[in-house]
Parts: sequence; C-alpha cells; structure tokens
Amino acid sequence: MKGCLTILVLLCAACGPAAGGRPVDTVEGSPTSVDAPVKMRHQIMVQYGDEVQVFEGYMIRGGDAFLVRAFAGPGVDLFTVARDGERHREEAHISALEERLDLEAVSMDIARAYFGGCERDGARAECTLLGEPMIEEFDERGRLVVRRFPEAHGIGMRIVYEEYNDYPDGQAPWKIVLKWGEGKNRMVIKLLSVEPFDGSVDEVVGL
Repeated sequence: MKGCLTILVLLCAACGPAAGGRPVDTVEGSPTSVDAPVKMRHQIMVQYGDEVQVFEGYMIRGGDAFLVRAFAGPGVDLFTVARDGERHREEAHISALEERLDLEAVSMDIARAYFGGCERDGARAECTLLGEPMIEEFDERGRLVVRRFPEAHGIGMRIVYEEYNDYPDGQAPWKIVLKWGEGKNRMVIKLLSVEPFDGSVDEVVGL
C-alpha cells in the first residue's frame, strides 16, 4: 500500500499542473468516445523511473462525460474523479492523498486520453482539446494510434493507442499508454471488460 501511494504521488508531481477548458474542434464517434453509456473495468500500471506499481479501477462513460474510481486492492478505495467538459470534481478517499496527490491533473490526463478527437483528414490531424494543441496520428485503417500534447504539464505528453478489439460501438483500443516527457514515466491502462451501463451517466458523474 505504501508503495502504491508513493508512486501515485511521484507521478503526479512529475506531471505538474494542468489547465481547464471545454474541448473544441472535436468529432463524435472517434475511437476514444462512446455514444451509449458503458462501464469499463481497467488494470493500471504506473511506472516512475524503475519503480512499477499496479492497481485497478473502473470508468463509467457516456459521450465525453466520465466518472473514474481507483483502488489499490480489495477494500482500499483511493480516489474518485468526474468530468464533463470544463466541469469537474475530485475526491481523495485516503487522507494522506488529499494534499499530496494532484487529482485535477489526473482527471485532465484521463480526459486527454478519452475525450473526442480531431476532424481527421489523412494520416495526421491537428486541433485543440481542453484548450491546448493536440496532434493525432492514424494507421492505414483510420484508427487512432497516437495523440501528442506538446504543451501538457510543461514537458509534453504522448498517448499511444494499441490492441484494437471489439467494443459496444465497434472497435476500440484495449490498451492505452500515457507517457510524460522523455523519461520512463508512464501509465499503461489495460481494458479488462466493458458492458452497457443501465443508468444515467449525468447522475453518476454528479456535475
């Protein structure tokens, strides 16, 4: 448990602050957005330097609104973040995290990975997302493979989308890798399961 808390704190300190804003120039139906509400269960690996920790979480999504909860193990609830455009809320469930973990930065990076993307024209596209420049790259099948945020956190951020597989809306990446700067700092999100969510995402997100 101590190691997990340490790695989360170090990771967020390395990322630094993030800016708010509503996404613009986005297109519905991108590989990172969903129409019908879903509940996704993930395994998350966080690496800071040579130290690696693994924890789990789930996400409830509808359109570009989401709620994420993270767990260090059975009965160990770490935090909850929710976002819908510029509206957001964050809650640490362990007192040690409240002042040491930048949950708004965590929420923003989740949005960078999952919010809708650019209007595609060929293998590369540029637009703004969350008020900052974003560059997207696509494979020969038109699937999103890389997002770059040159200004994110002051050190730049790259998101790699891998292992496309079946999804309620078609095909989607079941592995997403977030990398900050040029070092080893990264987060790997593996999708374990996805199922329709029978409820109101707005009520769950609570914004």
